[in-house]
Amino acid sequence: MKLGSNIIDIQKKNRCIVLQTLMEHPKISRVDLVRITELNKATITNIIRDFMEIGIVKEIGQISSSSGRKVAGISLCMEDVVSVIVCIRKDYVSAAVCTVQGVIENQIKAVYKDDSDIQKILKQYKEAVEKQLAYCREKNLKVLGLSVATLGWLFHEEDRYYIKADAIEVLGQVDIKGAFKEMFPDMEIWVDHDANMSALAEWRRLGEKSERMPESLLSIVGGIGFGGGIIIRGEVFSGFNGIAGEVGHMGINCLTRRRSKNSDFSGIWEDYASPLSIQDNVRENWMDYSDTVLAEDSSLEEIYEAYEAGDELAEWVMKRAARYLAYGLTGVIFILNPEVIVLGDEIIRSKKFEKQLYSYMKRFLPAELNKTLNIQFSEYDKNGILIGAGFAMVKHYLRTYEMIDFITEAYKKEPASP
Repeated sequence: MKLGSNIIDIQKKNRCIVLQTLMEHPKISRVDLVRITELNKATITNIIRDFMEIGIVKEIGQISSSSGRKVAGISLCMEDVVSVIVCIRKDYVSAAVCTVQGVIENQIKAVYKDDSDIQKILKQYKEAVEKQLAYCREKNLKVLGLSVATLGWLFHEEDRYYIKADAIEVLGQVDIKGAFKEMFPDMEIWVDHDANMSALAEWRRLGEKSERMPESLLSIVGGIGFGGGIIIRGEVFSGFNGIAGEVGHMGINCLTRRRSKNSDFSGIWEDYASPLSIQDNVRENWMDYSDTVLAEDSSLEEIYEAYEAGDELAEWVMKRAARYLAYGLTGVIFILNPEVIVLGDEIIRSKKFEKQLYSYMKRFLPAELNKTLNIQFSEYDKNGILIGAGFAMVKHYLRTYEMIDFITEAYKKEPASP
């Protein structure tokens, strides 16, 4: 957040701090608000009174405070404030509405009619957003803006955003943020990489579970390759050009002769440990395993099922993936040293795989780092990206203090009739 330059800015800043805390704690006491925000009791009392008059905070009866005592609890009630979310994938677009509390509504999916024509793709994006805006009008929802999660690399050049995705190169022909601004000139537009959006959702989820937000987090989403989102003290770290966190392109084998599918840079991590590389390994080796239930074109789900059932080929492929995943994670840990690492999207959720991964981490990492190693597997399906996109829009409004102006306008009471 910016530093307040006058009393109005300070008041807005304090209100945004309280709002953010209420969003992160569905039930909380005024005493705990004072403790967490470090604002004085009188300030909290005044802010909560104002919020109750507006209608965005309510009393919820007795709850347990952090001290264990029963105290009066309060809760945020802004279920009617939402963001419209768009998630750009290689062969379809997904759109939905997301509340400030991270609840997804009215999700739709549209497969590209022609993925070789950028204008036709943009038209589908526009149609998807217009359907969500119509839903918001029907439900009388208050819309913060449009938050767009993209695939591939997302390059920043000042306020211009360009997608680089080999799976659908045509997306790189336009400034994607500019294209959405042109389609919806009156809306607030936020654009970021899907891995960063996913990382925000994971960071928020972990904070809600433990009553404490992680100081640093690395979220890795696996699919065609590996994308990564880095959160440091609640903020996404994007780097100079916006590609920080693209851990899949970390080199781990400079001697390989095989080129990466996504660049001329060979020997990169995602070519050895990503879900796509798992399918490639089955395709290249299945003829050597006469008893396998797998086929040359087995899906990822079929490979995972065979692995859990003890299929010899699936076990060899997944053990290899666990080893390379651990090897790459070791390098990332020495560079970033995150408090938590979350693995998600199409990466397998399996106790068996987790045990193999940790056994390799124990071999690669020194005991001092193994002792504090915290790798978790995401509890989200693909909706984690959508939820994170909603949180990204909310964070933007809180960071700029615009949330207070939005609330003041959106909840403005109509004057009584004479």
